[in-house]
Amino acid sequence: MSQFRCQIVTPSEAVLDEQVDYVSFPAWDGQVGVMSGTSPFLMNAGSGSLRIEFGNGNRLYLLDGGFARMQDNVLTLLADDIIPADQIELNQAEEELSAANAAATEAGHLEEHDRKQVEKAQDRAQAKVALARATSSRPGSI
Repeated sequence: MSQFRCQIVTPSEAVLDEQVDYVSFPAWDGQVGVMSGTSPFLMNAGSGSLRIEFGNGNRLYLLDGGFARMQDNVLTLLADDIIPADQIELNQAEEELSAANAAATEAGHLEEHDRKQVEKAQDRAQAKVALARATSSRPGSI
C-alpha cells in the first residue's frame, strides 16, 4: 500500500509526523477516510475516534476539534486536543458520559449556544467510552 505523511499538532506539542497507510478521523459532518493520493481539502475536524494505520498496526486517539488539511500527499491535523486511546480510563469516561447525559436532560431550557456545548460534551464522552472499550478489548494494538 502506498503511504503518505501524517502530521498531528496541538497548540502545545507536535504529536505525530510519520508515514502512514490510512487515516480515519471525525470531520464536522461525519467520518473521513484518507489514503495516499487523496484530493486536497481543508475542513473542520470534529470530536471522535481518530485511527491511524501503519504497516505494522494501528493507533487510536480521541480527536477533539480543530482543522484537517490534505495537500501534496500530506495530511495535517491541527487538533484542539488529542488523547491516545490507551490513556483513556473506562471508569472515568463512563462517569463523564453520565454527567454529560444528565446535563443534556436539563438542556431544554438553555440558550442555544449552551445547549450546543452540552451536546458537544455528550458526543466527546460517548467517543471516549467507545475508545476505552475498544482499547481494553484489544490490548497491545495501540
